[in-house]
Amino acid sequence: MTALTRMRKMWRPVLIGAMVLAGVATAATPASAATTNRTGICNKGAGYNAYLEFPFRGITSFGVRPGTCWSKTLAAGSSEPVKVWAVSSGSWRLLGETWIHSANHNVFRTSGSGAWGAYYWYSTS
Repeated sequence: MTALTRMRKMWRPVLIGAMVLAGVATAATPASAATTNRTGICNKGAGYNAYLEFPFRGITSFGVRPGTCWSKTLAAGSSEPVKVWAVSSGSWRLLGETWIHSANHNVFRTSGSGAWGAYYWYSTS
């Protein structure tokens, strides 16, 4: 019995230490930290590059090749338009425009074949 009591006392600090470390690690990396203020595009189509244009900021994304994604952290707090483009063989086609709030996580996805068969959808969280 004495050996069992001694063993319990020895493992108690180890167990408490592990629980504290797990709590600290969880608190230091909130799930929302990775997605706050990010706006991006994923090109799930074929035969074109996709672009996001931010007219109020005067910037455009890099050409996003099929099967790849691009994202940018934006200063929070503004509503602004974002234009989605498909480009193939030098031809630019505007797929559409959506107003976003830059404090949110905004994701645009494109699909379809070729710039003229491309379309997009948008989600936010």
